[in-house]
Order: sequence, then C-alpha cells, then structure tokens
Amino acid sequence: MKFDFIIIGQGLAGTLLAHDLIEANKTIAIVDVHITSAASPVAAGLINPVSMKRCIPSYNSYLYYPRAISRYRQIEKKIDSSFLKEKPTLRVFSNDKVKNDWQTKYSNTNMDYYISRFYSKNEFSFLNNPHGSAEIHLSSQIDINKFLKSSRNFLKKNTVFLEERFDFSLFDVDQGIYKKIRSDNFIFCEGFRVKDNPYFNWLPIKPNKGELMTIRIPTIKCFDKVISQGVYIVPLDNYIYLVGSTYNHKDLTDGPTAQGEASLKDKLSDILSVGYEVVSCVSGIRPTVKDRKPLVGLHPIHSKIAVFNGLGTRGALQGPYLSDNFSKFLTTQSKNTQNAENQRITSFFDGKKSQFNS
Repeated sequence: MKFDFIIIGQGLAGTLLAHDLIEANKTIAIVDVHITSAASPVAAGLINPVSMKRCIPSYNSYLYYPRAISRYRQIEKKIDSSFLKEKPTLRVFSNDKVKNDWQTKYSNTNMDYYISRFYSKNEFSFLNNPHGSAEIHLSSQIDINKFLKSSRNFLKKNTVFLEERFDFSLFDVDQGIYKKIRSDNFIFCEGFRVKDNPYFNWLPIKPNKGELMTIRIPTIKCFDKVISQGVYIVPLDNYIYLVGSTYNHKDLTDGPTAQGEASLKDKLSDILSVGYEVVSCVSGIRPTVKDRKPLVGLHPIHSKIAVFNGLGTRGALQGPYLSDNFSKFLTTQSKNTQNAENQRITSFFDGKKSQFNS
C-alpha cells in the first residue's frame, strides 16, 4: 500500500503536520507508540508571544501567534473538541529593577501592544507581590494532552495508524518501504528520540528534561490568569493549577524526581502566600536546539526522508505556522522559509555520523 506521506511520531509536531497534509488532500499513514518520557503530552501548552525575561516580543511572534490561535480554533471545529483557552499572563516582578525595565519598555517601544495594564504591589492577596506586576493580554494555553488524544481518535478514523515504534531494520530508505507500506515521503517527527534515528542522529538536538507539578490551592477556586515569575502557574480547573517547569540536560531518566519537585516548591514559596497541596508530578524530555530554531527540512542525501523537529519550549506557539509552511513546501514546493534551500539542515550534516548513509 502506498501513501503520499508517512509520518513517524504523533506528538505536537507530527499531529499538526498530519492535519495540514490531510487538508491538502494527501493520503497519510502514521507510525507512533506512546513513550513515557515524551514531551508533548506533559507540556503546559502556553502560547505566549512575549519573552518574560527580557520584555520583548519572542522571535517571529507577530507571525506565530495569530496563526496559532486561528489554527487551533479550526482544528477544534474539525475534530469536535475544545482544548484552547485564551488566558492573560500576569508577569510578577521580583524586584524594582525588573518593574522599571518593563515600564520603560512599555513607554518607549511597541510593548503596549502586548501589555494591557500594570498592577500595583500586593494587589493579589494570595501572591507575594511587593513589586507589582504586568498583564499580557495576548496570551493563551492549549490542553496539549486533550489536543493529542482527540486528534489521535480523528487520525485513526482518517488515516492508517500503526501503533508501534518505528523499526529501522525494516526500513528501506532508498525504495521508501517500511514493512508493507511505501511512500516517497517519510517525515520524522520523533522529538528527542531523533537521537536514536540513524539517518538524523547528527542533528543538534539537546534533550532537556522538564518536570511539572499539579497542585490544589484550597483558597483559590479560579484565577483566570497564568502567573509567571521564574516558573508559571497555569489555572486548569476549580482549585487545580499546573506549575512548571524545570530544565535539566543531565538527568534524562523517565519520571519525575525529588530534586525537581523540591525546585518547583522552592520557587512557589517565592510566589504564593497561601498553602497548597501537591496532586501529582510528571516529566517529559524536550527536543531543544541550542540556537532555539526548529529543525525542518529534507535529508541532504536521502531524498525520501525529511525531519520536522526541535520545536522546543515554544512549540505550541510556533508549531502551527511552521507546520503550515512545511506542508506547503512538501506538497507544492513553495519556499520553506524556515530552511531556505535546505541550507540549515545541510549545515549540520556530517556523513560520518550516520551509520546508514550511502
């Protein structure tokens, strides 16, 4: 059986690309198995166009943000699900220097487009907030786990879905054959597992473990803003909030750690002035890249394989735009703006690092 495209991996990247290719009237097959340490199912799904540390728009946010919101709304309608919530972000200032920097940029740059207002100190009784805060109104969050599960149900009905880990020993890269299915386009969307891919293991993916904690705050039934100060606190349901995240390049073991939980609790103590209960802890490993730019493009030697990876911590924000751009490149050969003429991917290539190169 031959397909226009075969996608390996149904995390955020693979799911967005699958939706785009189906809408381009392409036949696709998906190969995916649940991996405990995958990043997408445990990500917070924040869609924030502003750098919280520097008070500047994040890279290409003027392109990424509107596309993300409109695309997630389209997919909600298509698969009859609801996973996107538009929530402002409250940037809590840790000192007067940070506050003054934000106020200066608000007055002298275009940051007034993103910042709706400033709050005086201690305006929120449950926060340790002696220096005030700013509210970013262009901010949203998707329930990535719900998005992936709802999309998986849809994709199983509209594609051939193989629930298994891709077996490279059964893959003929030159003929474009995997087991009994074939295609001229195999797109690898494996997240950090690309390091085990013999054709793309030379890409500069740096696995980065993140740990998140779900807490219950008995005194706060519902706060309608994401709180940001070193970590984020995301409202999920009545009294329930998600706290994250840690960053660890060394410990890539499955599952949360006592050290990660302790780190989150330590940072929470700087933010909250009320008590809370820990409900659960989870972890995932992100496919981060040192220069924070995605890895999107064709293999320099093997014409039938490509990669869509490295979305990193801003995947929910930039994913829809990048997927749209890449799917158009794959189906119409329009310009791939993230990897012009494949120069970015080729620049990382070193044939000696890939054991199956011809």
